[in-house]
Amino acid sequence: MTSADAGGRGGPWHRPVLAGAVANLAAGTLFGWSLVAQSVSDALTMSRGTAAAVFAAAIVVFAAVLLVLGPVQRRSGPRRLLRVAAAAGGGGLLLAATTQQPAVLLLGVAVLFGGANGLAYGVSLGLAARAPTSLRGTATGLVVAAYAAGPVLLGLVAPQALAAFGWRPSLACLAVAVAGLLTIAAELAPGDVPAGRRPSRPHSIPRRDVVLLWIVFAGGTAPGLMLFAHAVTVAGDRHLSAQAAGLAVSSLAAGNLIGRLSVGAWSDRIGRLPALALALATGALSIGAVAAPTSPQVVLAGFLGTGLAYGAVSALVPAATADRVGAAFFPTAYGVVFTGWGCAGLLAPLAGGRLIGLSEQTPALLSLAAAPLMAAAVAVLLLTDRARGPLRS
Repeated sequence: MTSADAGGRGGPWHRPVLAGAVANLAAGTLFGWSLVAQSVSDALTMSRGTAAAVFAAAIVVFAAVLLVLGPVQRRSGPRRLLRVAAAAGGGGLLLAATTQQPAVLLLGVAVLFGGANGLAYGVSLGLAARAPTSLRGTATGLVVAAYAAGPVLLGLVAPQALAAFGWRPSLACLAVAVAGLLTIAAELAPGDVPAGRRPSRPHSIPRRDVVLLWIVFAGGTAPGLMLFAHAVTVAGDRHLSAQAAGLAVSSLAAGNLIGRLSVGAWSDRIGRLPALALALATGALSIGAVAAPTSPQVVLAGFLGTGLAYGAVSALVPAATADRVGAAFFPTAYGVVFTGWGCAGLLAPLAGGRLIGLSEQTPALLSLAAAPLMAAAVAVLLLTDRARGPLRS
């Protein structure tokens, strides 16, 4: 039994998980950038491509911070890093709200807020990794679901706020909210990494498992990322009405949130790898439903299932990584694994655009979007051969 397990179901894991959820709720608002991008580009005389590049640069910074976070977190501890994230995230958004220059906007949103995202997300998942093994899926699911909930909540209030006050005051209010939530998360988080969990040997990380988990993350999320980028186009190609196309986008987002919340907890009962296998199978069937020239109801079910599979993989891979390497090594290992999502985020929308163009004449070709799931399934199979106790439990 690990030290995490010793805490049992009533152990002191709830407060760190709450800290991680609050931090991710704030950080996830980065994915609401499209709500304000058009207003910002008009005010600063930027092209749409430049406005989109701000978000893309923020994702690159986000992934880069995660990649180097492991040793930094071991030295500084979660509380201090979340305070830094509060200052960087709030300050970056406030800078963006007051700037007249695109370069300053890039600094505020991409560098500062993107960096704050990397700190908050990495620290949050590190806190979830400390949960007992039997509850790690639940903890990770709650934390990553909070990240997905951030842009959902922002989407409910932003249109009215932008119409009433304009983008600058709205962005300034978001800066205060982000800084406040991250400060609360810092106060909830433990001050330092427990001495018993400080790693002593970097080579203790099983590199083969990290590579396989990278493949699972990249392949398992690629179809969802493709569909997120082209949802309206795909819905139109399937002859869905404007109302149904909007419902398709909502179904995709709802599936993502439900998958994060439910499948992580479910994996605590059936095991991480079986849950991953079922998530990948769901993703493949769902892409088939979207690709098939069939009824709108089936297409909408395909959107929902694709979002569900994407959310499930997003929750299960961090938990599986923690199972493999332990809480102490998790920040370092997951920083590498997360680059799989980053690569999929950059390549899947581009490849999806080409595939959608080809499928205009032959709709069934869109089913090729499920190909990365096959690579992920092979990686899960190889991980199953090497499975240790926590992954089978």
